[in-house]
Amino acid sequence: MPIRVHFGSEALYGFLLTLTRTGSALLLLPLPAFKDAALTARIVLTVGITFALMPVWPVVHFDPLSGTQFFFAILEETAFGLLLGLAISFLNGTFQLAAQSISMQAGFSFASTFDPTSQADTTVFQMLSQLVSGLLFFSFGIHRQFLRLLAHSFDVFSPNANALSGASLPTIVSLGGMMFTTGLRLALPVVALLLLAELALAVLGRLHAQLHLITLTFPIKTALSFAFLAAILIRWPTLYEQTARRVFQALSQALP
Repeated sequence: MPIRVHFGSEALYGFLLTLTRTGSALLLLPLPAFKDAALTARIVLTVGITFALMPVWPVVHFDPLSGTQFFFAILEETAFGLLLGLAISFLNGTFQLAAQSISMQAGFSFASTFDPTSQADTTVFQMLSQLVSGLLFFSFGIHRQFLRLLAHSFDVFSPNANALSGASLPTIVSLGGMMFTTGLRLALPVVALLLLAELALAVLGRLHAQLHLITLTFPIKTALSFAFLAAILIRWPTLYEQTARRVFQALSQALP
């Protein structure tokens, strides 16, 4: 007896909506070198995650003669996928902001390298921060939490529920504010220390004009930066874990 596989319109709509949400979330997800990966690999990853979420595919019924409902459903899925990916990207953006603030004050901006992710020149410390954040992303299992949150989101943000409009803006504002405050708090001790060292050298140079202390500013700031960064990098895994917990708590509140 031949086996017939029936793939109805409801399953097709569910697959397309899930694929849209997954692809939009992966678009902004801070995966190392994901944007530079081969197009085939990215498509296979997106489709594979979509089929892995088959048990939670939304069951919707659209009018086959009208594509307006399906169009707005695609827009909602894209909006939520971007919301989820942007929320996770704020996690790495916190340390990128701290690295950029320290690099500007410490003089690391003179030593730039090519960033394959953004296709632009970036500072060495910012590139190091990006690599460390990408390593911690997988070390702490953030990718698994992301998949669990993506699966749980279909129980809340489905095409039949209008909960996205009330939860997206407060969540983005809260996570964006957390990124700026946490990043500045991480960079403020180093920036303040370097500012005090520069002021001390400026005062000494003013008192002893015959001493050219301005030439010692850059080596002293660099040495202090490396010493302080060596001490603070030990705490980065703990800080990353605490920040990730706050991000997922904010997303869990948006997904009751």
